Amino acid sequence: MKKLITILFVAVLSINASAQDFEKNGNYVTVGYGLDLYGHPGGSSGLGLGPIMASYERGITDILGIGRIGVGGGVAFSRYSYKNSQLFFNFSDEYRYKTSRVTIFAKGAYHFEFDIEKMDVYAGVGAGLNLDSEQESYYVNGILQSQAKNSRTSVVHYVFVGIRYYFTDSFGVYAEAGDGIVNLNAGVVFKL
Repeated sequence: MKKLITILFVAVLSINASAQDFEKNGNYVTVGYGLDLYGHPGGSSGLGLGPIMASYERGITDILGIGRIGVGGGVAFSRYSYKNSQLFFNFSDEYRYKTSRVTIFAKGAYHFEFDIEKMDVYAGVGAGLNLDSEQESYYVNGILQSQAKNSRTSVVHYVFVGIRYYFTDSFGVYAEAGDGIVNLNAGVVFKL
């Protein structure tokens, strides 16, 4: 099975394709994983991992200036948990914190027409809603002493730059850097 997957992967990478970078009426789906350098969904400091992102984009213009415009939207999910335990003689206490975030967003991007085969370079902006949920629990000797749950909704912006590289007419990889929803993310792109 591993040999078959390896052969298929090499075959996809070796296809000499002439994929167009970004076109009017083109439909693009991306799925990727991100890295949040500023913190996790609860807003506390530290390294937060995620979100997992899925988005859709459609090309809506012919050449406009030196590129084309695409619009779309997506959803992102991230989760973070933290546990701190202390032991004093026969007494133990433990603090647990869990938070998750679902982000729903709309975005628009300008795709530059650099005439580089198989490559799409773009920049864009977006806005959305963060739906946060968090839970704090405190245990003494393994027995729950208190628990607090909180939910909130907030508006979030997204400013980003990115690049896509296509291996075939319908499959490629992408990487984005930005501010707002996620700082860095990368994954795969499918042209439908």
